Amino acid sequence: MSFTHFDVEFTKDGNVFDNAQVDAVLTSLPNFTDLLVVSHGWNNDMQEARLLYENFFKSVDQLLDIKAVEGLAERKFGVIRLFWPSKKFADEDLLPGGGAASAIRQSDDSLIVFLERMKSDPARLGGPGKTDKHVPNKKRVTAINAAQALVPKLETDKSARSKFVTLLRSIQDPSFAHTDDGSKEFFALKPEELFEAFSDGVAPLSASAEFGGARAVVGSARPAHGGDAAIADMVSGIKAAARRIANFATYNEMKQRAGLVGSSGVAPLIGRIRDRKKDIKVHFVGHSFGGRLVTAAANALPKGTPSVSVSLLQAAFSHNGLATKFDDKHDGQFSALVAEKRASGPIIITHTKNDRAVGVAYPLASRISLDQASALGDENDPYGGMGRNGAQKMGPETIAGTLLRPGQQYAFVSGQVYNLNADDIITDHGDVTNESVAYAVLNAVKAI
Repeated sequence: MSFTHFDVEFTKDGNVFDNAQVDAVLTSLPNFTDLLVVSHGWNNDMQEARLLYENFFKSVDQLLDIKAVEGLAERKFGVIRLFWPSKKFADEDLLPGGGAASAIRQSDDSLIVFLERMKSDPARLGGPGKTDKHVPNKKRVTAINAAQALVPKLETDKSARSKFVTLLRSIQDPSFAHTDDGSKEFFALKPEELFEAFSDGVAPLSASAEFGGARAVVGSARPAHGGDAAIADMVSGIKAAARRIANFATYNEMKQRAGLVGSSGVAPLIGRIRDRKKDIKVHFVGHSFGGRLVTAAANALPKGTPSVSVSLLQAAFSHNGLATKFDDKHDGQFSALVAEKRASGPIIITHTKNDRAVGVAYPLASRISLDQASALGDENDPYGGMGRNGAQKMGPETIAGTLLRPGQQYAFVSGQVYNLNADDIITDHGDVTNESVAYAVLNAVKAI
């Protein structure tokens, strides 16, 4: 079968860019029993986001054509393809250690270049670094210019370090800060404490080893065991800490944006859809930071919302994000999604140690901890990612399973969270368009 798809674009503030796109969805609702609402992640431009969608639905289409999942023949599917302004960086810019940082001057240059790229803040995916009014964001540019000017002084001047942190905080929104991902500590710690927390390097561990990521902090009691140095962050010291602080600010901004677009943009859209057609089934599918986006959208729905499934494909947010009292004191940012059944479920989560973006780069970027000897990226890491470990600290709400190949049988039911170990199938962070992933999503669709 072929899908009728609707592209709906959101600005960085969570607003619909073109209301005609929403009108097209609303007027077409009588044609559908089900809507799949899909979101790309971070580090996508418009072309890559479209390619992700096309490849994923090619796999879905092939499975439906051969009736690989029973019970869907009478369903009529529409697809809402979400587009939101994530940022496009080169791969090396995503790693907290960056590239060449072996000497002070190289480290200065690397940090200044990274800060320069932070000035771009497109209102739309693939758009220029402009605000919604198409003028430069002067506050943002001024703050980052000032931070760049401080870079040569960071090693020797405590006040420069304090100002550097204050400037990067000034372009963030503290109202989004939360305990489950380190963002609260980013605003609460004193600047010197923040530099200390980010000052130690992390040695690499091979993807095939026990933890599937970087394991030990340089100088800690737990040695690394070889592996992929490109994904590690072995440089220590003030300049390395400054780079990690800037990287944290960048990750944090995208986490905030994904949540804002989901809760303030997509959730109201689903509300309008349900107002028009109350019995339509809604299926959220999100990759990477798009997993955070669709989780935020589902979390913003009313308590007890029926007929909503959620599929998180290598999601880049805290593995404690769905938990209640994950540390005996705090709830995950999206705990109400499960506790109040704001999405009826099922909720399926693919996770694998092969995903070094979520398994290593994400917790490195999120890490604000003075307990530097803890394993990094695994299920014991307080800043571990959903796409590496699945949902943690959930108790009986979570069922451990395996990502299956087409033809094998799932038994998904509403009200449950399923962690699907994908070590044997998903090879890296972007490997989410294959038939096994599509098969799992279709089985979640079938369950409601």
